[in-house]
Amino acid sequence: MDETKRMVDSYEVQQEILIGKVEVLLGIDQTKSDSPYMVCYCTRNNSLGVEQFYEAAMGADYLEAMNDFISRVQQEINELKAERASFETSMSPFTKEQCQPIKDEMRIDNQVVVIRSERLRPEYHTANHQLVLALSGFGTHAYSRGRAVYALNLYSGEEIRWNREDILGIIKPEHMPEWAKDTLNQHKVDRQNRQNNRETAR
Repeated sequence: MDETKRMVDSYEVQQEILIGKVEVLLGIDQTKSDSPYMVCYCTRNNSLGVEQFYEAAMGADYLEAMNDFISRVQQEINELKAERASFETSMSPFTKEQCQPIKDEMRIDNQVVVIRSERLRPEYHTANHQLVLALSGFGTHAYSRGRAVYALNLYSGEEIRWNREDILGIIKPEHMPEWAKDTLNQHKVDRQNRQNNRETAR
């Protein structure tokens, strides 16, 4: 059975690379004589996970389109390299020895937990992308049949859904890096300020 073709408007996607925060796409529509080639970005950074396409560039020259495609991928790689170079602490992934195991009877909401590195894309196999603050979801409860854990990435500040089985454990205090402590403290301050503002508004 033929797989469903991936389309961006009338362009059939021929090349796609997921790297960093974006996916770079190259599409072809031979019916457009003046602009048969298209390069764009794609993200799913929304609550529904819907594809969003942006910064599309169309043209008539395949080599120019391919050059644009490769340049965009290289830009994402450069940004990832710069991110790693900016960290003075170890970027090596956390291991289970640095974590407290999570037992079925444990609640994990409001705990800083470590995402298993194998559940992350290869470019994110670094310590800063493993640390998240578990916020809510049935997966944070003890003995819950639910799996969802809604968490705050302490590095990027993004909220994302994981499953309880994606979590390696709770980070041991002695292995919590200083940058993560600072981010966690700021999150607590922001949350308290929001609560105070709501009470004042009543």
